[in-house]
Amino acid sequence: MSAVIRNEQVLPVSKEPMKRGLRWSIGILGLVSLIAVALYLSDAASDPTHFPVMNVDVAGTLDYTDRDRLRVLIEQHTQRGFYGMDVDSIRESVESLPWVAQAHVRRIWPARLMVSVEEHEPSARYNDNALISKSMELFVPQQLSKDNPQYSEWRRNFAGLPRLAGAAGRHEFVLDAYRNYERALLPYGVSVKALHEDERLSQTLELSNDVTVRIGYESHELRLQRFLDVYERLVLPLNGQPAKFDMRYSNGFALSKGGLIGGGVN
Repeated sequence: MSAVIRNEQVLPVSKEPMKRGLRWSIGILGLVSLIAVALYLSDAASDPTHFPVMNVDVAGTLDYTDRDRLRVLIEQHTQRGFYGMDVDSIRESVESLPWVAQAHVRRIWPARLMVSVEEHEPSARYNDNALISKSMELFVPQQLSKDNPQYSEWRRNFAGLPRLAGAAGRHEFVLDAYRNYERALLPYGVSVKALHEDERLSQTLELSNDVTVRIGYESHELRLQRFLDVYERLVLPLNGQPAKFDMRYSNGFALSKGGLIGGGVN
């Protein structure tokens, strides 16, 4: 059996491979092209004229937040376009508003921004210009600023809140003490209208029945219990008449009906 010999033309093989310098040049040119395209796309994405924010949705109940101020803050960021704005910066700006407890911000393609706002829930007033939220956060709302045209109206709106007073940084301790007093007085049908703590941390209660109780700076539970021990015998017969109890004595107390109680004890 004879072998079959095929006479087919074979493609010539390059005798000399591509020079290394040429390969490097082509690679660098390709890399530069990719970088240029990436920069172009980045600039185009950050250009608000190409990708504007068309809709801003604000979710949440806004009872106290200044809506105009909120809108201005958000617009300062949305002017940068859908891809140019920083959602973390927007969140920080919104949370800088006094009444905002927490904010969540997210982009929704292709041109929408969603902002969810959670407001502080006030639980008490603190000194003259601040409020304490139910989560024990202290904040200073613009409504309680004396240069606010509606200052008097807002003070009346917050008049139903307990009035707490104390030094800076003491609001959590004062609110916690107020809650303890409230729980102890609840069975007697009386509440705490105000709790004042002075610079010596001495506490004084104003009750809803026009009775003032000076507790002092120590032995709060013991002194309050002494007051409760005489409540039915001495407080109930007052029938709403103003009176002051000074419980700061080590083995007793002082009672004054309508007059001032002297100091000299802790």
